[in-house]
Amino acid sequence: MSKKLMFWSVFVIVIIATFVLGFILKSGKKKEEEKVVPVEVETVKTGSIEEALNLTGWIKSSSVVDVKSKVSGRIESLQVIGDDGKAVDLEEGVEVKKGQQLAVIDHDQYLAQLNAAKGALEAAEVEFAEAEREQKRMIALFEGGSATGQNKDRAITVAQLFTARLASAKANLEMAQINLRESTIISPIDGVVTAKHIDAGNLINIGQTIVTVEDMRVVKIIAAASERYAGRISAGTKAEISIESLGEKKFEAEVYSVYPALDEQTHTIQVEIQLKNEQLFFRPGMFAKVKLILQRKESVVVVPKDVVLGGKIDEPFVYVIENNTARKRVLKLGIIEGENAEITDGLKESEILVVNGMQYLTDGIKVEIVRLEDIK
Repeated sequence: MSKKLMFWSVFVIVIIATFVLGFILKSGKKKEEEKVVPVEVETVKTGSIEEALNLTGWIKSSSVVDVKSKVSGRIESLQVIGDDGKAVDLEEGVEVKKGQQLAVIDHDQYLAQLNAAKGALEAAEVEFAEAEREQKRMIALFEGGSATGQNKDRAITVAQLFTARLASAKANLEMAQINLRESTIISPIDGVVTAKHIDAGNLINIGQTIVTVEDMRVVKIIAAASERYAGRISAGTKAEISIESLGEKKFEAEVYSVYPALDEQTHTIQVEIQLKNEQLFFRPGMFAKVKLILQRKESVVVVPKDVVLGGKIDEPFVYVIENNTARKRVLKLGIIEGENAEITDGLKESEILVVNGMQYLTDGIKVEIVRLEDIK
């Protein structure tokens, strides 16, 4: 075969191959342009959404009092005396009322001291009266010239001495009355005995704790929040409380107070929430899940969070359907809570939103609306 003939043969083959390849590419592009993507859709609706802060708190009694002895001696009785006069042994879990007797310490001894103080006072009063009469008599004699100044001064000094003794006897009587009163220990608050620190028959010293009484009819929940929320939490902020041991039950509450100073070590603010506890559901020491509602919006556009694409590098967006065509919508997001997201701009109520199959879409592509099971 001549070189000229070979050249023309190769040339024709190249022309045919180019035509065929171009036809194939054109057909592929046309098929791509005509591709229809199956999607599932929902109608955009408005609803409510909350911005919440989830914290862990611990439960404490509203009042905790360590009942201490103000006198020393032997504990004669460690019993609660009811309104009906019946005595109940003072143990953990016993309910007590303010002013109710809890213990008695050497009552007879302090009663004897009181009686002795009364006798001493009576003697001091007699001595004082006698000294007063003698002082008046000597002053009158001195003024009449029948007594010396030395005798007058001695009578005045004796009167002053017995005045001091009388004052001391009165103070001793008051102290004896106080000791007798304090030898009977009473509850300072309504509450429940949560700890007994000593048994009957033991000697006790001044300042030693007998029992701990806690008022649990109202409990407080203390939770720590990051300092960046300091300006967003205040008294009255709504809260939702749940306790693991109580199952799914939730309790509505609100913030009672926000402590003014931050914890120096954790740089957190302490939030206190109070709850009524008449049935003693809550026990001091329990942990509680605290959900603070920082803000709540009504009648706003809310969509499932997982239908929103982008947002890390590019702006967040979704796809809506217009005339069986996917249209990309760039969004502005508001509150994101749980599985939902608030849309503040870019989407309106009643629009048709793609909720499945959106990852296969591009702006302008044709779609076919199907059910979820059809997509799978």
